[in-house]
Amino acid sequence: IKEKDPNLGIKKVLAEIQAREPTWLVSEKRVKKMMGEAGISVARPELEGEIDPSIPVSHIDKEVDVSALTNGLVKARMINKVIGKGLFAAQDLPKGKVIFTEFPFIYFPPMKRYNMVVKGDACGLCARTIKHGNLLICGCPTCGKIKYCTKACRQTAWDSSHRFECGALNPALKEYINYCVEENWNAGMGALRCYERILIANETSPQELASVLKHLDAFATVSQEERQKKETSWDMMGDQSRTIWEKAHKLLIKGCTYPLKETGKAPVLTKPLPDHLKDSLFSMDTYLKFVGRYNINNQDGGLYLLHSSLNHACVPNAIIDHPGAGTNYGVSVRLARDIKRDEQLQITYCDPRWKRETRQQYLLTEYLFTCKCKRCTGSDDSLNEEISQALGLAPQ
Repeated sequence: IKEKDPNLGIKKVLAEIQAREPTWLVSEKRVKKMMGEAGISVARPELEGEIDPSIPVSHIDKEVDVSALTNGLVKARMINKVIGKGLFAAQDLPKGKVIFTEFPFIYFPPMKRYNMVVKGDACGLCARTIKHGNLLICGCPTCGKIKYCTKACRQTAWDSSHRFECGALNPALKEYINYCVEENWNAGMGALRCYERILIANETSPQELASVLKHLDAFATVSQEERQKKETSWDMMGDQSRTIWEKAHKLLIKGCTYPLKETGKAPVLTKPLPDHLKDSLFSMDTYLKFVGRYNINNQDGGLYLLHSSLNHACVPNAIIDHPGAGTNYGVSVRLARDIKRDEQLQITYCDPRWKRETRQQYLLTEYLFTCKCKRCTGSDDSLNEEISQALGLAPQ
């Protein structure tokens, strides 16, 4: 019913159900709960045409089994059409509890680490420093330049990006990569990694392609242009930004569009995209949405399917840790205090030691919202000692 008319509210959906199945005993409360769990209780903002285009749009990823991935500790829920989705405790949980650990769906390391990757001094997947002489180290069998700390890292990188990014297989992409490196533009490379996941999935199967597209679509999404228009520097820097985007977009198409020439070793792409993606996927509008999506969702370079549902609070009840030694590849979410059932898990998007005005300006510029938490709207702007200690923060 919602697929046919996404703008229908709960009451109209219930009426339609009752009309179709008059023998069913279904309450409005039940319909509301089921629609909320499915992430369809609110019509998508882009379909309604009511929301500022600079406000990121997100929805629950039906492909992700939140309960299974968190051992039943957490459930996902749509909050409203502006905030989007969130993660909520399914039971009372104690301070220090690790709620989940996950590895990124998309990852691009900080540019400094990527430069080490290119030189063979850091792992091509997790960007951990390579200890030369270690017997576990292996390289790309095609280009021989990119090194990995383990065979598992090599396989994951190949399946998600390197089979497309490998300079020996796809030299047409070098110009785009070099341009992003010259501009020190992590988001440009993050957007490329999104495209690579899609194109590699298309090579695998229609089912894999559909799954990858659903995952990416569920992330909070906003065009980078709309995002930057909110900045005070847009009037002066807007033309410069557009020049960068336009050049990068042309280079991206050059390195990603089917058919790519074979190098004599292996074809990079063997399957054309489905008709419904041929034109839209490589449009400038879609490209800028991938750039904006990466900028607004990445945690130290990674886009995470579960982590992306965590909202902000200036007094967070959850903490982000990186479980791997010497790398930011992967996150764990740990509780900073006891929380009750149905309480939302919230992390901080900024340094909570900052004063209210600094936090507000940063959140508005980087994440396009004005925080209205108790700390921001109340008279007390202090950070309580329990949370400060849990976050491992020293006084500024």
